[in-house]
Amino acid sequence: MARSPRRQAALRAVRSPAHPRAASESTAFPLGALMLAASVSSWAQSPAQPAPPAQPAQPAQAAQSGGTLSPITVTGQAEVQGKEQLQTTKTGIAKGNQDIRDVPNSINVITERLIDDAKLDTLKEALHYSAGITFAATENGTDQDIRLRGFPVATVGDLLIDGMRDPSQYDRDTFNLDRIEVLRGSASMLFGRGSTGGVINQVTKKPLLLDQTDVVGTIGSDGFYRATADMNKRVGEDSAFRLNAMWNKSDNDGAKIDKYGIAPQFSWGIGSRDEFSVGAFYLNVDNVPMAGTRYLANGTFKNGIAQSTIPDLKPGAYYGSPSDYVTGEAAYVNGSWTHTFDDGGQLKTQARSGTFDRSQWGSTANFCNVFPTRQTNGNMGCAPAGAVNAGNLSPGTYVFANGLAPRKDRYKGTYLQSDYSNTFNWGGLKHEILAGVDASRESADRFGAWGAVGTNFYKGTTTVANPNSLPNLAASPTYRPTQEYSATNFGAYVQDLVQVAEHWKLLGGLRWDSMRGDFSQFTYPNTNTTTPSSTATSHLSENPPSYRAGVLYQPSPTQSYYASYGTSYNTAADTYQYVTPQNANTPPEKSRNIEVGGKLDWLDGKLSTRAAIFRTEKYNERTTDSDFAGDTYLLSGKRHSQGLELEVVGRLTPQWEVYLSYAYIPEAKIDKIGSAQANVVGSPVGLVPKNSGAMWVSYQATPKFRVAGGIRGASENRPLQGNTGAASTTAYVPGYVVGDAMMEYKFTPDVFAQFNVTNITNKLYGDQLYPGFVVAGLQRTYQATIGVRF
Repeated sequence: MARSPRRQAALRAVRSPAHPRAASESTAFPLGALMLAASVSSWAQSPAQPAPPAQPAQPAQAAQSGGTLSPITVTGQAEVQGKEQLQTTKTGIAKGNQDIRDVPNSINVITERLIDDAKLDTLKEALHYSAGITFAATENGTDQDIRLRGFPVATVGDLLIDGMRDPSQYDRDTFNLDRIEVLRGSASMLFGRGSTGGVINQVTKKPLLLDQTDVVGTIGSDGFYRATADMNKRVGEDSAFRLNAMWNKSDNDGAKIDKYGIAPQFSWGIGSRDEFSVGAFYLNVDNVPMAGTRYLANGTFKNGIAQSTIPDLKPGAYYGSPSDYVTGEAAYVNGSWTHTFDDGGQLKTQARSGTFDRSQWGSTANFCNVFPTRQTNGNMGCAPAGAVNAGNLSPGTYVFANGLAPRKDRYKGTYLQSDYSNTFNWGGLKHEILAGVDASRESADRFGAWGAVGTNFYKGTTTVANPNSLPNLAASPTYRPTQEYSATNFGAYVQDLVQVAEHWKLLGGLRWDSMRGDFSQFTYPNTNTTTPSSTATSHLSENPPSYRAGVLYQPSPTQSYYASYGTSYNTAADTYQYVTPQNANTPPEKSRNIEVGGKLDWLDGKLSTRAAIFRTEKYNERTTDSDFAGDTYLLSGKRHSQGLELEVVGRLTPQWEVYLSYAYIPEAKIDKIGSAQANVVGSPVGLVPKNSGAMWVSYQATPKFRVAGGIRGASENRPLQGNTGAASTTAYVPGYVVGDAMMEYKFTPDVFAQFNVTNITNKLYGDQLYPGFVVAGLQRTYQATIGVRF
């Protein structure tokens, strides 16, 4: 079977892979080159010369019979990616397989090298190394509420697996990921609903034409144990099987981890005209979540939301109950078919169908200098005489835990999409075409607790000096249905990147979507019945268009400057609560992103620098008006964020490797809102620190010994104030900087040892924010790892 040029190059690359932890060469270069590359003013410097181009492939000749093509031989060097380095110059997040320099948006890629170096075991941990991303807690403690450029990353639209939607909220582990791609800015033209601030794509590991197995085991502080296996087996001339598996347990001083997962994948036709792949994924989670803690007041204790800072407590101190839990299963099957045409065009069709179950009951810790008393609503509270602030907190201060609202849901999703890419010469101009269609069927069942265990269930009292000592309760939530949802969606798009002059390209794209959904919401007369007193039904029907445009100036192979405009939309079905009778007839919210940036390569392409200035607006946001309160929503709101993003990634010398991601967002404001909440106009938007970022630097000290370290952090951050989107005027967490470090020693090319310290200074910092409480980040941890390849 004949192979296309691009497939043949890929085949040559995977047959002779470098070891992921291969030692670097030994040439010195001044560390000051990092600052030079990061500086925008240095763009005037003459760019480095590009690497010699690959030799062109010989044209395919048709055989005399059967109409097949004769084999094609391609010489050249494929790009080194994955575990081998922090840098990548290719991305699949913008559909197809494109050079990052040809995408007129800010793109950040977290490669497997960084994931392994810094021990980023979950998607949430990995995203701490991508600037401009923050995390909100919710009323039931859910940890998947992600904000990008100040806008929610909707779990039903903005999280992707291999370019397709990754629905629901579950513990996303990185054991089966090759890299994580973050595309910033409005992108509904590519992906449909959602994507106001951007999208996050999880790229899974694919079978390769080689025999190789990696087994990695890690032990650490707080009873941490983790084992992963990555087995790849070539089973034919062009077929291979890959299996990734993970098991992870940890005590975490009470906030436990107990999960395992498996992901088999089989591919055949690798490197040929028709490449097929089928696979499955299963993840089982039975964790105890970290408890939230109420903000401390300066002088008063008013519902835990007074002017505040994080309590001066031991990082990692657990004040929840052993009865708390996060349980769930994520299971799906997937398949893909990539066909390469004679003219080099490519059609990739993929499908995925799965079920996602999740149940959660968390706690929030409250502080009081007198023993708490039960209030009329059944919740435990603190009398005014026991008010706690940062000045009178002591080891004897009482800590009492109230339960958060229990939650349970089941989500089902089936997705099908087909994307075509090709290059044509029309009208004397080069056109790079992307076009595609996608369809989905989604359904969700939501449940709430009933009976004795419900919102604000009291879980016990201890003291600051005695964390992880609350009782294991016999009571647990029982659930009744609260919402049902089902919807279908169909979308079609086309995009053209036109070479209009030697150094100039124009981009234009258009998408049309059709979404239909049915929703039911159940109301109960009291907390002790499972028979609803009423059912409110709603129907949603939307047909919104989306647009994308850009201009690129590329004076050399190492320089690319761009300006772009993109739109996005959010339907009422984009949140975990879905449609209510009040918003069912409200049209989609609309957003736009305007961005100007540059992407430059240095040192023969070994170092990449990227910068972008952006303004993202949601210009008709759902709000309430005092004349229609409780009746309907209006599209009368507007908010925006604007700022600067910088990235430096690659090799400064054969010994030094660097990754830097930084975002400066000096302005994120509420511009308009309904009259019912008009007092917040002009207020800053919550969950948008002005400064955020991360840096990781690796140094190959000897051929066998490597050290690496990094910092990550953000400036002052404030939770949302109610449902307005505005920042709280009373609750906040201070800025922080956390340091991580790693040492690695290679005994042989196939055996290595690694030692990690996370949060070196044991910094107590706010990671997830809710108006009433904050969930602290991970305490200092030590981990030792042994890895073997055979």
